[in-house]
Amino acid sequence: EFKIDDEYSGISPKNFLKKKLDISYNQIFIHIKNKRITINGKKIKNDMKMKKGDIIKVWLDSIPKREEIETVLDRIEPKNLGMKTIFENKDFLVLNKLSGVVVQGAPDNESSLSYHLEFLRRKNKDKTQYFHVHRLDKETSGVLICSKDMASRRILNEVFKKKDMKKVYVCLCEGKFTKKSGKVECKLDRTPPETREKVVVSDIGKDSLSLYKVINEFNFEGEKLSLVEVEIKTGITHQIRVHMKSLGHPIVGDRMYGNSYINNKFKRLLDRQFLHAKEIDFEYEGKKYSFKADYTDDLNDVLRVLKKTKS
Repeated sequence: EFKIDDEYSGISPKNFLKKKLDISYNQIFIHIKNKRITINGKKIKNDMKMKKGDIIKVWLDSIPKREEIETVLDRIEPKNLGMKTIFENKDFLVLNKLSGVVVQGAPDNESSLSYHLEFLRRKNKDKTQYFHVHRLDKETSGVLICSKDMASRRILNEVFKKKDMKKVYVCLCEGKFTKKSGKVECKLDRTPPETREKVVVSDIGKDSLSLYKVINEFNFEGEKLSLVEVEIKTGITHQIRVHMKSLGHPIVGDRMYGNSYINNKFKRLLDRQFLHAKEIDFEYEGKKYSFKADYTDDLNDVLRVLKKTKS
């Protein structure tokens, strides 16, 4: 049971629970639907904001609180995962995430973002409460923003929720595009847990929109490839990966939605999907910010080989 105080007033119950419990957003949604999580004895609604005095009750005995996880982390040596800090001020931190770093959950995984943030906290010798305000897939690299206290987290959550920002990714795709620029607009829906592909284009589901443009083309070992810049207007799970597949140009190295034949050709060069969060632009408390993340070393290695073989 949690009683809400001034610190958490104005934020959504889902974000509060993600902070307090070692549980994914998807699990939170499921438990709310099954009435295993309530606020003031009632069901939690999607647009609800908490206020001082609210009572959240959780029937999740097997899931530890974050304080318990943090106690475990205090006994584990924090790890510098080698991620470059792009920018930092008193309110938030911007990292160039590396592939293999787990952003959400997995507190006992030594490749978890939490270990790197704990390293930074101890390095700075402060009591900063780092918390990511958006997520990238484990294999995706690039710009990642973390708040440094609850107040900045609340503001950044609203910025991301309103989608009043620009988010640009770069991916390497199979084949050459007939249309060098365009948009993908469709509904995306989650599949049953046992299904190989987690998200598919569907007649039902959430609306999604991506704008794309081809920025380079390559030939490699008899295969045609395209380097594509994608600006996402919505933030559905696996959106870019599913959109590129729907165009007939899956992302190179994508083991879930990609072409296994092409992926095998790249095995010696790349052990993950070629997807990189290149840029995020947004406004925070009246000031405009723009952050760009350089390609990580593994992606630069692939591009050097492709440029040598370009024809």
